[in-house]
Amino acid sequence: MVMMMRPRRRPSISQRIAGGSRGFRRRLGQALVLLLLLAAGMVVALFALAGVDVFLRPGSEAVANARLTLDDEREIKAYVARPPADNESENPQPVVVMFHEWWGLNGAMAELAEILSLDGYTVVVPDLYGGRAASTVPGAFALRLSANMERVTHDAVAVAESVEQLEGADPDQLAAVGFCFGGDIAMELALARPDVPRATVVLYGGTESDPERLAVLQGKGPVLGIFAAEDRQIALERVHGFESALIDARVNHRISIYPGVGHAFVQPDTILDEGAATQAWAELRGFLYSNLNPAGLARR
Repeated sequence: MVMMMRPRRRPSISQRIAGGSRGFRRRLGQALVLLLLLAAGMVVALFALAGVDVFLRPGSEAVANARLTLDDEREIKAYVARPPADNESENPQPVVVMFHEWWGLNGAMAELAEILSLDGYTVVVPDLYGGRAASTVPGAFALRLSANMERVTHDAVAVAESVEQLEGADPDQLAAVGFCFGGDIAMELALARPDVPRATVVLYGGTESDPERLAVLQGKGPVLGIFAAEDRQIALERVHGFESALIDARVNHRISIYPGVGHAFVQPDTILDEGAATQAWAELRGFLYSNLNPAGLARR
């Protein structure tokens, strides 16, 4: 007896499409799981890198050379640069309180302070991160996010009001200068104590856009804003908004936007080159001189 085999029925087109769709969804799901695992791994790696950078590497203690006692009896570390002996006069020296970038108090800020002190200033760079410093973007980002801005602003004001502890410093001739994160703090100092700074300089930071807040600076020390045309962190719209608010608030100010450079273009090495950083540094020096008139600059 011969058995007849029925031919196998081929799946219909709709069945083949449905099966392919299920396979595609399965592969897509697997790919998404893999991407999520990779993303989670990157996040963990970034947190680990930030932790190593902030907690296991030397912080501001490697740079700080002074301590200031604040109004609440706490001490804050700082780097203090003084004019050379041949630049000193018998009169007290004007003071520049310089606020660091989001990296914290590091060697670059100390070097800028030393360079600026040659003009006849006592330059104070307070540690606003409580001893921590970073050398990587994840580390700096973590420090910036974890900073208690109310406490940071309080400490900045307290430092400005405690510079009389420094021998030879004139607390009545004080300017605030801030870079990036420090630009925000310099502006907050001016807004909190408008009678304290004779001049305020913000470099790619401090872009307050509320005219009502800025109104307290009417008739007070002028504001200089230095910004970069190619800055990816501070868009030109923010800079123009800052300038408009200063105009509306009738604050004495000057805003300079330097072409062809990006964020944080003023550094100890770049100000020695012929370019935007050199021009910006010269503008900063001239602005401070016109408002503080140090004895050292006249002899340079």
